[in-house]
Amino acid sequence: MDEANDGRSRPIWGVALSAAGGEGLAPSADWSRLVTDGRLPPSADGAGFGVDFATDLALLAEHGVGSLRWTIDWSRLEPRPGRWDADAVDHVTEVLRAARRAGIDVWAVLHDGPAPGWFTDDARGFLDGDGLRRTWPRHVDRVAETFGDLVAGWVPILDPFTLARDGYRLGIRPPGRRDEGDFLDALGAVHRASLAAWRLLSSGAPPVACCIDACPVEPGVTSREPDEREAARALADAADRLRVGVWLRALTDGLLAVPGLGEVELDGLAGAYDVVGFTYRGARTVFADGSDGPYPLDAPVAADGRAPWTEGLGVVLRRLSDELPGRRLAVLGTGVVDRADDWRAEVLAGSVLEVARAAADGVRVERAFWESAIDGWTPECGLEVPDGVVDRSRHPRPSLGALPTSSQ
Repeated sequence: MDEANDGRSRPIWGVALSAAGGEGLAPSADWSRLVTDGRLPPSADGAGFGVDFATDLALLAEHGVGSLRWTIDWSRLEPRPGRWDADAVDHVTEVLRAARRAGIDVWAVLHDGPAPGWFTDDARGFLDGDGLRRTWPRHVDRVAETFGDLVAGWVPILDPFTLARDGYRLGIRPPGRRDEGDFLDALGAVHRASLAAWRLLSSGAPPVACCIDACPVEPGVTSREPDEREAARALADAADRLRVGVWLRALTDGLLAVPGLGEVELDGLAGAYDVVGFTYRGARTVFADGSDGPYPLDAPVAADGRAPWTEGLGVVLRRLSDELPGRRLAVLGTGVVDRADDWRAEVLAGSVLEVARAAADGVRVERAFWESAIDGWTPECGLEVPDGVVDRSRHPRPSLGALPTSSQ
């Protein structure tokens, strides 16, 4: 890990590849049944990263990329409970070694959405006591022991709020429930799972980052009724408490305080993690009736339904710096899923500028990862809409020129 950013050193930018985005959904992944049911588009081999990853890594390095956020796919490593796949272990090892040869350091994600079907569907995932206290820690420990010498940083769970919301409130991801109580329980369980992983991973040298799903939420109004803004503000505040407020209470007070579940003090939670990481993919406007839209309301919307707003990235960085003074920060993911590469380049350049301005103001932001490295699969758009700074034919796009290189 580079030295702590004191406002004078330059944040390191890299690129990201998710498990499904880079190599497609594993047959044993819980999300694969959604493809079978027609609720998700086919993923094929994603970006094709698994086909010739050494060449892909060399290409990225040739264009100055020195850091990669990459997911070690649990579904491929352990397609059946307790049985690791030797070929998958060899594959992960070779990818990490190839990255090292290319001069690219890897920040490894352990869970970025898809999980083994036997874990989510058969064992109730993190809501099951054994899953949370035995199965998940066993997996984390084994990954750390096997690959720990080859990674530069760890991210236990990417976007934990989204994981709980999509699976238990919206029902659009496994296990497909729509129950507010289950959602709150799942949110608390995912926080506990992340903390358990940190405890195990922190015994090694690579830093461990938590991940906050940062999404500024602003109230919106459609009339001049005085109570409307107040109602919208209450909804916006409630949404923010679930996304960000739970993390702030956890990291400052050591309390897991999920609204509706009370407060639980967890040993070691205050000050946990070496790096406070977050993802940022735009902001939202919430109205008094519970509907929402982009923020600002006239912001252009990308193909995946998100509305990139680069100034919001600076807002999040300064908020976290103010709320968690002295903590090291990392942008674990931000990007644009859209056909317009000139827009992608514009958003990337604006994001780089916001991070640089925050660092110049003394915000300790050390890393930032652009999503994505190579055109791959996304759950919203499948393989049809580009999301990378390199296309599937391995031609660098003009937007890649907006990414700061490791030598700059």
